[in-house]
Amino acid sequence: MSPTPTAGQFRKASASSPQQACVMVFRDEHRTLLWDDKLADPAGTSDTPVPPEQCLTLNHDQFEAVQAAIRAGTPVRRFLTIIRKADGHYLFGASPQDRSSIGTAELCFDHAEYTAFVHAVCQHEFDQRQHETIRRSLQM
Repeated sequence: MSPTPTAGQFRKASASSPQQACVMVFRDEHRTLLWDDKLADPAGTSDTPVPPEQCLTLNHDQFEAVQAAIRAGTPVRRFLTIIRKADGHYLFGASPQDRSSIGTAELCFDHAEYTAFVHAVCQHEFDQRQHETIRRSLQM
């Protein structure tokens, strides 16, 4: 089993301000985790492990399919569901057939958070090679 990442190991869209809550993305050699930093323990630090039950955990092929759908402007229907609620918020969750592998967390984002995430996906900020480059630079 892979170790639980800390809050400081997640990345957010470059368009997000430092104080803005965001869709947070963690990628390692085996998986991609999505998390809502509004769920962070107020007493926690960047070294605080993120509880796995607060995350949606996809394999890299699944996350690449999600990103491809977002870039194409098509609805995300496989692996992850993104639903715009009546109040304007966006709810991220595992598709029903993938809940057992991706998780049961439901992450809620406002329009600005969602828009920053989509922009980052379209700019390839969350591509695996970007995370590998950052991970290598942190290890030096």
